[in-house]
Amino acid sequence: MATATVRRKKITPVPVRFGEEERGFLRMIEARASAESRSVSGQLKYFARLGMIAKDNPDLPLSFIEDVLIAQEESKAGLGRPYQWGVIGS
Repeated sequence: MATATVRRKKITPVPVRFGEEERGFLRMIEARASAESRSVSGQLKYFARLGMIAKDNPDLPLSFIEDVLIAQEESKAGLGRPYQWGVIGS
């Protein structure tokens, strides 16, 4: 049986530098990363993703965008349930 070899493009790390004037901003990112159990790199990627989505959808509140992202991950994890019209409660 032949197996196909899949070549994946190597992801190049991108360094991010913060100057002295951005020290407070970096500390805020570190605090948020800690509170949300992410690495600083993971938090920066999360903020970048949110920012790109918000920029593409300026009429949507940030909380709505975050809820949609959470719902997508819950659905991927098999936690989604079909909505039952006319039924109130769980």
